[in-house]
Amino acid sequence: MDLQIKQTLQQMGPNLILFSLAVAALGLTSGIHETSFNNYLYDTFEIGASARGILEFPRELPGLLAAVLAGALIAFGLVRAAIWSMAFLAAGLFGLGFLSISFPVMVVWMVIWSIGNHVFMPLEGSIAVSLAGERKIGQVLGQLGSIRLAATLLGAGVIWIGMGGSLLENLTYRHTYFIAAVVALLGVLILLRMPNVRPSGERQNRIVWHKEYWVYYTLSLLWGVRKQIFITFALWQLVQTFEQPASIVAGLWIITSLIGVFFRPYLGKLSDTFGERTILLAEVPITMLIFTGYAVAPSLGIAGFGLYFMYGCYIFDSVMTATPMVRTSYVSKILNNKNDLAPTLAMGVSLDHITAMIMPVFGGFVWAVFGAHYLFLGAAAFLLLHAWAAHQATVPKTPNSQEAAA
Repeated sequence: MDLQIKQTLQQMGPNLILFSLAVAALGLTSGIHETSFNNYLYDTFEIGASARGILEFPRELPGLLAAVLAGALIAFGLVRAAIWSMAFLAAGLFGLGFLSISFPVMVVWMVIWSIGNHVFMPLEGSIAVSLAGERKIGQVLGQLGSIRLAATLLGAGVIWIGMGGSLLENLTYRHTYFIAAVVALLGVLILLRMPNVRPSGERQNRIVWHKEYWVYYTLSLLWGVRKQIFITFALWQLVQTFEQPASIVAGLWIITSLIGVFFRPYLGKLSDTFGERTILLAEVPITMLIFTGYAVAPSLGIAGFGLYFMYGCYIFDSVMTATPMVRTSYVSKILNNKNDLAPTLAMGVSLDHITAMIMPVFGGFVWAVFGAHYLFLGAAAFLLLHAWAAHQATVPKTPNSQEAAA
């Protein structure tokens, strides 16, 4: 792994190296936050599945507004916008660890963290494409994804070691969120060393909505449902149904990150070789099997085989969540104007959060009234819509306006 990362960095320019370090900082904070947040909620506030689903509405609300938030910041340049988003993320993490004296106050800090996280999402892909130069877009996105996952691995390791009772058994949620906030601030300092990336040509558009991008918009809407199964309900199945502690969840993240470090660059190369539509179509049957596995895992035993089967489904699900970079590569090739990229990605984030906000509330209701297996089986059937949309994701064979302008 060290050799692969070294070879990757040697191929990058100085600005892409700096941005890779900033992405790594974000990955480390994600590894800490995402592996402990569900346990933090369960242990600190003792909420159930229905309340956990409802909580996703305010958590995902900044994502719905991403097109507006990112659009306003893009006026200052992509890197400056990324600096502000990372600063919000750091403030939110600090507030979660030290200032969340009640559940409503915790929600406020969670939203502040979410603003930073969701604004950075479209900026990451747009800055990466801007810095790619003559290199293949899928390759660069895959390499950045690999670096981010390697950092996520370190963050998950903090939770696994620190909260597993093996070495640092006195590590608390306050300690872990403080570490994450400091790392996010380091990301701010790294980004401050970068020149402000602005696409050449006409002034950067703030908000973009073109009917020609409808396939990307549709895929983004459908992704909101798919990702919430992984982010919210698969984790909740582990925490509530299988009663797994934060250290176990972190251990699973370590495994998935190790796999992802090698898989994401490979996925980028597959995307460049076979085309984005092929990858997006292949994702559907694999994910349907994973969701069906979530549904049947408890019936196989809460301990023993059922538990390890659930582990396997979660690991494969995590690996498959690398596909958003394929959508980024796809939309970058169909643009009418290269300056559309950042605002189009921001619009995609906003659209996927329409469904990402609705789905957890509906899913929590289905879980509470009918049972978790109906939720997961319904989500598997829903993926047929994703297959239909992915089938429409064709890339023009003739150079588009973006390529011509370059």
